[in-house]
Amino acid sequence: MKNTFPDYFKEFRCIADKCPDTCCAGWEVVVDGESLKKYSELEGSYVQTLRSRIAVDSDGDSIFTPIKGRCPFLLDNGLCEMYIEIGKDSLCKTCRLFPRHITYFGARIETGISLSCPEAARLILQDKKIEFSTEESDGFPEPTSIDPNLYFTLLEARKTSIDVLQNRNFSIEKRISVFLLLCNEISPFVRRNDCDSVRKILKKDFLSVEFSEFGQSRANRLNSKLLKDFSSLEMLDMQWKSALENAFLNDSFNKPHGTENEFENLMVYFVFRYFMLAVFDKNLITKAKFAVVSFLVIRRLILCVENEKPERIKVMQRYSKEVEHSALNMDYLETQLKKSRCYGVENLINLLQEK
Repeated sequence: MKNTFPDYFKEFRCIADKCPDTCCAGWEVVVDGESLKKYSELEGSYVQTLRSRIAVDSDGDSIFTPIKGRCPFLLDNGLCEMYIEIGKDSLCKTCRLFPRHITYFGARIETGISLSCPEAARLILQDKKIEFSTEESDGFPEPTSIDPNLYFTLLEARKTSIDVLQNRNFSIEKRISVFLLLCNEISPFVRRNDCDSVRKILKKDFLSVEFSEFGQSRANRLNSKLLKDFSSLEMLDMQWKSALENAFLNDSFNKPHGTENEFENLMVYFVFRYFMLAVFDKNLITKAKFAVVSFLVIRRLILCVENEKPERIKVMQRYSKEVEHSALNMDYLETQLKKSRCYGVENLINLLQEK
C-alpha cells in the first residue's frame, strides 16, 4: 500500500484541554462495530457507566448519547472521562481518527487532517508552501472498481492544479480563476474517460489567460445566491448565520491583507481532499466549484473580523466545521453547484475579480 499525505500531517498532535474549541460538542459521535464489541467484553467498575451512555439514533447508528449537545464523556476541563478512566485504547474509531481523514483508492490511500480542528487549521494555514510525500504503508488493498488510467490521469491533473495554485508570481484570485478554468476544460473528457485529451489540455499555458473586467451586477446576483444557499444549511451555531448575513449584506468590499499564502494553502487543502474523488463519480467540475465557493464565502467572512491571522484561521476552521462535517450540507451544496446557473464558471471567475 502507498500512502500520500501533506507535510503537515505528521506534525499534528491533539492539544486536548488547551484547544480553544472541542470536537466533542455539536456533533453526534457514531460508535463503530468493533468498539461496540470491545465495550461489551470489558470488565470493571466503569463499564456500566460507559454502556449506559450508548444509544441508537434514528438512523440506526450506535452513538454516545449527547448531553446538551456535548459528548457525555466530555469533562468541564475539556478532557475525556473515558480516556482517563480506561485508557487511550478505549476510544472509538471516530475519536481515535479525528481530525485525520483517510481516502482509499485500492492499493493507494491518502491521509490528511481536517480544517475543522483548530490545531489542524493552524498547521494547514502556515505561510510555507504545502508539499506532499508518498510512503509505503501497512495494510491490504481495498477492493475497488476505479479505472487505473483515469486515476493516474487525475493525479496528473491534480498536480498541475496545485502547481497553478502555488505559483506566487500571480495573485491568488488569478490562480484560483485559472484552476477553475482548467478543471472546467478537462471535465467533459474526465466524464468520457478520454484520458489522452485530458493530458493534452494539461500542457496548455492557462496562466497566460486574461479574464474579462469585473461586472458588479453579476457579482451581486452570485453573492445573493451564496447568502441564500449557505443560510439554508444545517447549522451547529446560529451565530454563524448572523456572520454570513453580516458578510454578504455589507456593501463595501476591501480585499483582506496578509492572506495570499493562507488562501493558497486553503485551496490546496480543498484540492487535495476532494479532487481525486472524481475518480469515483467523474464529476470533477463540482468539486472544483466547491473549493472556489468555499474561498469566496471565507473571503467575505474574514472582512467581518479583525484582520489578524488567528482570527482569519478561526473563520476558516469554523467554516469547515459548519459545512464539511455535515453530509446534509455537502449534499445540498453539491446539488446547487450542479443545477444552478448562478454557479456557472464565468460567474465564479467574475466574482473572484472583485476588488
